[in-house]
Amino acid sequence: MDLRQMEYVIAINEEKSITRAAEKLFLTQSALNQQLQKLESELGTPLFIRTRSAWQPTEAGVVFLQAAETILAVKKDACSRIQDMADASRRTICLGLIPERGVDMFTSIYPEFHRRFPHVLIEPRECNVRTMQKLITKGEIHMGLITLTENQKDDNTYLHMAREEIFLAIPRRHPLAHLGSPSPQTAPDISLEQFAQDYFIQIAQSSTMYQLVEQLFDEAGFSPKVLFYTSSNVSKYRMVCAGVGCALLPAVFAHPDPAVVFFRLERHPFWEVTMCCRKGAYLSKAEKEFLELCRQYWKKE
Repeated sequence: MDLRQMEYVIAINEEKSITRAAEKLFLTQSALNQQLQKLESELGTPLFIRTRSAWQPTEAGVVFLQAAETILAVKKDACSRIQDMADASRRTICLGLIPERGVDMFTSIYPEFHRRFPHVLIEPRECNVRTMQKLITKGEIHMGLITLTENQKDDNTYLHMAREEIFLAIPRRHPLAHLGSPSPQTAPDISLEQFAQDYFIQIAQSSTMYQLVEQLFDEAGFSPKVLFYTSSNVSKYRMVCAGVGCALLPAVFAHPDPAVVFFRLERHPFWEVTMCCRKGAYLSKAEKEFLELCRQYWKKE
């Protein structure tokens, strides 16, 4: 048994197909199958139930996968420690970013980071929160910007950056617009139930914000009349500007505009902005410095 075989078994499990796993690993299917059979022969038991639709790990396969993921994580951490000892300035950091907003943080931080660590390569990778959590757990992403509520955290490590309030945005021509404010900073409180008859542009279910806003509607005692769902808060904001409907928006997207009026909801709901990394993962000097720059960025926000 070697580390390469562990990577093979993990790839087969992820793809649920030896054909797709072989393509991912740039191997022929026969070569990958031979490696799997060799390992199963060595262990004395099959690791997968072979079916045409999807390969599933056996009970022994589950045990092997858990151990393999732990061993490969230890290997990755050991390599990081050794690289730090050998040359702390030369390494690659894979950084997870949330679409629409992560780029703003990265472009603000990167010039100073590059000045301090000119030979460190950062590979930004945009993906949604749930995908990022999985990739961080697997060690494919070193750290990532994540927005979520407390009950959406998994076993990874979450480093608090900021609390971000959720605002109600309505079109200027709305009958209750005269009660609101053109700026979220001066927005008065209002009960969401007063908007039970309005149309909303709703966040997609794939977003971690969806669970939070659904809870707000439940507490207000109604299900919103949804015009459409979108994963883009920018799109929601623009639809409010166009007078199409109302929307619940995180503070960073609640920009003053002549066509929009803002309210704060009565209990001032919020979600947390965090930087996430794998639990127990070794952080290099460069990674620690990057996290400190993140803290400074969100402190200014």
